[in-house]
Amino acid sequence: MKTFVQSLLAALLLSTATFASPAATTPTKSAMAPVTTNSYKVAVFPSSKPSRLNVFVERTPGQPMIISLKSTDGTLLGKQLVGKKQGNVRFQFDLSELTDGDYKVEITSGTDATVYPVKLSTQPTQQVVRTITLN
Repeated sequence: MKTFVQSLLAALLLSTATFASPAATTPTKSAMAPVTTNSYKVAVFPSSKPSRLNVFVERTPGQPMIISLKSTDGTLLGKQLVGKKQGNVRFQFDLSELTDGDYKVEITSGTDATVYPVKLSTQPTQQVVRTITLN
């Protein structure tokens, strides 16, 4: 638990650099509060790399788990299968090929299910305008 919280805190601090990139497509929300269920603890948050979404799951082995990225209409865009013997899981979804809009990350293990809404938006680039005046 202590290492999970420390990892989450470190990742949150690093994720602020993601929003400094003006032309990158990134999830608009920062990390949501970690969710704890009977079989796992999960945190979903933007990566320090543009267009990446981190998923950290802390769990004890026992049941298979499915972590999926879906559009709002339910279309499956990405899936990570976790075997029942596997413990903690850390990975990233690559969102660079997706258009701006609303998506969701679904985590399912046995009877426990968690859904994280994700909104992608592209920040407009700012042009630097400089004026030179000679006296």
